[in-house]
Amino acid sequence: MTNSFIAIKGNFFDKANEIFEIFKYVDTNRDKQFNDWQEFNDYLFDNYFELANKETAIRGIWSDNGWTIINDPEMVDTVDDEALIRLSKVLDTDILTFLIQTTSNSFGFTVYNDNIKRQFFVSDGEVTDNSGFPLEQENGLNINENIFSDDILELAGKFGIDLEGKNKLTYTVKQLAYNDEMKKELVQFKQQKQETIDDNKPWWKFW
Repeated sequence: MTNSFIAIKGNFFDKANEIFEIFKYVDTNRDKQFNDWQEFNDYLFDNYFELANKETAIRGIWSDNGWTIINDPEMVDTVDDEALIRLSKVLDTDILTFLIQTTSNSFGFTVYNDNIKRQFFVSDGEVTDNSGFPLEQENGLNINENIFSDDILELAGKFGIDLEGKNKLTYTVKQLAYNDEMKKELVQFKQQKQETIDDNKPWWKFW
């Protein structure tokens, strides 16, 4: 299972264009809407790779219980600390990210507000990031080398963030083009990625 989410405290759905601009995307106004959680997720994960090769990014977005949540199937924006810190300043709010990657046994979360307040990440049973003071919501969870997907989902739930589609909502998929700055960075990223693979560095250090 692979899941990657950005949760922004507040209802900012009407500011989606501004949000994605910070990640260097341009909205193509080709939204798709889903009322079924599974169909929504299937569409994202069945299409994101092919569209990315055509320089189009797709992201899911919805609002629920006082949060605006973005589903990032590429697991790219969710680890872009610079953009997330900037976004928290622009919107003047808390932002939380959640990562679940069971294939590589990688799990983590980060809290942003002006800067990184808390960050925790485990890969293959090894804690690789553990900064900031533990959150009250971490109590009773395996926030250690034994962390698993259930701990991430329960942690999100303690904030009132539903990452499992329990509520019947309308979910939107945005088709996003890359802006010129992003296009240049992608060329550099591909070169860096190849060098990183050659050096046997972990995947989350690509950026």
